[in-house]
Amino acid sequence: MREKKNVLPLEAHLGTELQRRSTELTRAWLDRLLERLDVHPRRVFPADALLNRMPEVLSSVSEYLSSEGDLSAEQLVQDEFTKLARLRREQGYDIDEILAEFEILGEILYKALREDARSFRRKVPPDYAIEVAERLHRALTSITTITATTFREEGFRDRRDRARLLGGFGRDLAHELRNRLSTAEIAIQLLGNADADAATREKALRTLQQTLRRLKGVADDVQSLAIAQGSEETAQGRRLSLRALIAETVDELQTLAAERGVRIEIQEPIPDVQVDATRVELALINLVGNAVKYSDPAEEDRWVRLGVQREDGGYWRISVADNGLGIPEEMHGLIFEQFVRAHPEVADGTGLGLAIVQAAVAQIGGRIWLESTPGDGTTFHFTVVDPPAAREG
Repeated sequence: MREKKNVLPLEAHLGTELQRRSTELTRAWLDRLLERLDVHPRRVFPADALLNRMPEVLSSVSEYLSSEGDLSAEQLVQDEFTKLARLRREQGYDIDEILAEFEILGEILYKALREDARSFRRKVPPDYAIEVAERLHRALTSITTITATTFREEGFRDRRDRARLLGGFGRDLAHELRNRLSTAEIAIQLLGNADADAATREKALRTLQQTLRRLKGVADDVQSLAIAQGSEETAQGRRLSLRALIAETVDELQTLAAERGVRIEIQEPIPDVQVDATRVELALINLVGNAVKYSDPAEEDRWVRLGVQREDGGYWRISVADNGLGIPEEMHGLIFEQFVRAHPEVADGTGLGLAIVQAAVAQIGGRIWLESTPGDGTTFHFTVVDPPAAREG
């Protein structure tokens, strides 16, 4: 057995150097990932979030190297890489992309460790150096295996859950369509009744026209939900300025707002950052449209306000606030479900709007939440990723 007393072990030296070069190695990894963005321009990520996570990842590798293969230290490495993988999943990356990024990180670490091993001034027995190299290789291999297994199992559960949700959605949609088609059928029967007077036939015609508009609304919302959930390739790749999207949303809804006596305000400054145009537009149109539709008639001054603020971790928070009817607290946990409506008696709709918003926000790696009190209005917040080199307005 070799004598290590009073000798700085190679792994301790490598661990120390890895800690010292943490920022340098993280930047090298991010640069490699940015090179991938040139090939896949639709991919963006908040660099700050990765910069905050990587020191802990590299610290765990450093501790593992210094531990002479302690199993608890190896588990720590696996845990930190799993957290990193989950972060990338939340940012919209699939398991194969994450594993490719881990492979790049492994290459960078191996290169750095080879350089640091050469700087180790003391003689090391060949079998000792091989043992250290094998230990690192074993740790990185187990990380890849565990990550792949964990997230592929989660992917299977996600697909199973989506299938279950799709079945429920299909039943709810069929119920919605049957109700509206039944109304249309009655109107058609009245129109075909030779004994019906002119007033009855005119009313039946208006009912039929209104029902057809509502059916078109259902079809439009189902299509929007499909786009928001990422099932249409045409939804990918179109990136526009957030400032321009907010301005376009306000312009599009000004007529409806004027009819309801609602003032829409944009609270400057709005950052000039590039975002997923299709999904952010879906979120804005539905949130601002709902705020206008569910304004409080009792309020003399009815308003909707849009604002944007910087969030920690590389995100922007978009807020849509109103002084409308508000949403009862008991519905806060249900309001994003499909076909759920807080005030069906106030305005017509399918109950898919907020489900569309939630799906759209999830697809771009953001989150959504609300603050609301009946009688005091509602504020919806959702986050979007801040792309690298984004410019503030």
